[in-house]
Amino acid sequence: MEASRPQSVRMPTIDPFDGITDPHDHLDLYKIHMYAQDVDDATYCCYFRATLKGITQKWFNGLPNGSITSFHRLAKLFSAHFVASERERKSGIHLAKIQRAKGEDLKDYVMRFNREAVLIPNLQDE
Repeated sequence: MEASRPQSVRMPTIDPFDGITDPHDHLDLYKIHMYAQDVDDATYCCYFRATLKGITQKWFNGLPNGSITSFHRLAKLFSAHFVASERERKSGIHLAKIQRAKGEDLKDYVMRFNREAVLIPNLQDE
């Protein structure tokens, strides 16, 4: 995929991904940065390489020519390859394990519970 590299595009100012942190977090930060610049799909693909380092840069450079047809495809390949770095995703079951500690103030317990609850995506009120 060939990008026209418009002069107005700024290089992403996010920490380079090294394969250790969650790949989804990296993709989310990258997409936010690029979305704010209102660029095309090819530019998304072109500048993504600049946000990688170490083994992740080697992985990107090893992709076969023509294998990236869209940023969506690149993101899927990236996520699949670095799946081992994903952080554990919590579910509603996690909340059932949270118990009030001996001597813990009810207000502190509720605050701790709520902090955990907001970390769970698509949590149902039930």
